[in-house]
Amino acid sequence: MRRLAFHFYGFLLLAVVGLGWTIEQLWSSQQNDMPAWVEPLAESFVNLSQYIERPEQLEQALDLPVQVVSAGQVRWPSAQQSKFAAGEPVILFGDTTQLYVYIQHRDDIWRIGPVIDETPSPTYAYHLLFFLLLAVVTTIWLWPLSRDLKRLEEHLRYVSQPDQKPLDLSKRSLVYPLALSFNAMRERIWYLLGIQRDLTHAVSHDLRTPLARMKFALALPDSPAKTEALQEDVAEMEEIVDTLLDYARMEAQEELMERDDVDVSELCLHVVEKYQRNATQKIELECPEHAVFRCDGHYIERALNNLLQNASRYAASCIRVVVVPQRESSGMPNGGGLTIHVDDDGPGIPASERQKILKPFVRLEESRSRDSGGAGLGLTIVSRIMEWHGGRIDISDSPLGGARFSLILPEPPQI
Repeated sequence: MRRLAFHFYGFLLLAVVGLGWTIEQLWSSQQNDMPAWVEPLAESFVNLSQYIERPEQLEQALDLPVQVVSAGQVRWPSAQQSKFAAGEPVILFGDTTQLYVYIQHRDDIWRIGPVIDETPSPTYAYHLLFFLLLAVVTTIWLWPLSRDLKRLEEHLRYVSQPDQKPLDLSKRSLVYPLALSFNAMRERIWYLLGIQRDLTHAVSHDLRTPLARMKFALALPDSPAKTEALQEDVAEMEEIVDTLLDYARMEAQEELMERDDVDVSELCLHVVEKYQRNATQKIELECPEHAVFRCDGHYIERALNNLLQNASRYAASCIRVVVVPQRESSGMPNGGGLTIHVDDDGPGIPASERQKILKPFVRLEESRSRDSGGAGLGLTIVSRIMEWHGGRIDISDSPLGGARFSLILPEPPQI
């Protein structure tokens, strides 16, 4: 909008100054035009003055004011002095409405006039012309702006239609930045609406299942098995609700990310040791002694936790975490990018499904099914954390025979 304001005030200033100067020149030129009959009249004054001795006599004869001006009183230009020497009259404007005739009579100069003393002509026509021209140039400036704003209004009116195309304006348009913001807002709205639909579907489906089991259990006679089943269902519901709320909170936390120098090797060792206590599979860690990387350690740990939790559900007997610093890309001891691989020996993920499972609330129906639990948000959260760091998550075949999830972190920006 600052660009639009500068453009508008600059255009308005130039238009007013330009049109004002043009109208003023036109008006002045018309006011200073000398009537054709003035020169013959002035010649007659010269001829008449030859038979008159005193200016009062000439004034009485012409019925015009006549004033004596000493020749030395005014420093006349050489061209006018030449006219006086040749006995010719000099015609001058006193202002825009008064015209005087100067003639030389012996050693004095007589000023006759004003010959023309008219009331100034009305300037309404020039004022009207000025405002009409200003309206024309302003319309020329406003027309493309009005056209683009109308297109923006039409897109805003139908923003709820999913098949609406993005607003495409020329980069020279004054509202081009506004169009970019509108397109970004539209994409964000549809993204949030999609999350809302998926969230509603997930809540209606995933929470109904444990609720149905709880209702069934409540209908059975009291027993230790009934209490244990209810506790398991409550824990499952609590986990699903926590995951959904956690994901909703993360949608607005990108700006809260804080980068710092983090020893990723130590971080991975801490996470692996925590999972190793309760895991039924073997968890291996391959990493350099110290892999310092500038990132948000809290979110990287969160992403690794989600990947290990996902791998522990499907791995048969082994999970492996591999940290690969890419120091050669920058030539610095702790510079370059960083990659963290999480491998398992489970059933793997078909290539056609690898990008799909990164979307919210999406889970595979076959080997990694809904029966294995979760709300389908763990990998989506990992993907979002990678986006915040300017990286990505890749899914490929693991050397162990299952799936490999790779957290690829590029070299952080220099501060």
